[in-house]
Amino acid sequence: MTFAEQTSSAPSTGPLLACDTNALPWIPWAMPGAQFKLLSADPASGRFSLMIRLEKECAAPRHRHVGAVEGLVLEGGFHYDDAPDVRYTVGMYVLEHDGAVHRPVSPEGAVMFAVFHGPIEGLDGEGNVTGRIGCEWHIRTWEAAMAARTA
Repeated sequence: MTFAEQTSSAPSTGPLLACDTNALPWIPWAMPGAQFKLLSADPASGRFSLMIRLEKECAAPRHRHVGAVEGLVLEGGFHYDDAPDVRYTVGMYVLEHDGAVHRPVSPEGAVMFAVFHGPIEGLDGEGNVTGRIGCEWHIRTWEAAMAARTA
């Protein structure tokens, strides 16, 4: 059972999962000004998929992708701090290859769908790893938030 399935009344049959993402709660993510909805997670492969919401003026810490990330911008937009004139807006697909290091910034806020093919690592100014979040972190965080909602 996927995490979306646990919190959705939408039908799921065999290999098909359908869920109403609007019915899922937004949970605080690993960075200030961001929330997520965990749609699926596969601990065996480390792959997980999320809805991500960024508040206005949200700026991610510099980070590195251990696995690639595929994203689709659904609302608002963002840019990378080193290329502010290149905007990623509604309808745009973005592939961030494994090993990519960057810092996204969202002046107007955004909502995105993203598939992570591995964890991401936070980096300090010298490039040292300051933290790591992946599939297991998202599962634990989502389950704790769902348990708190039913307690």
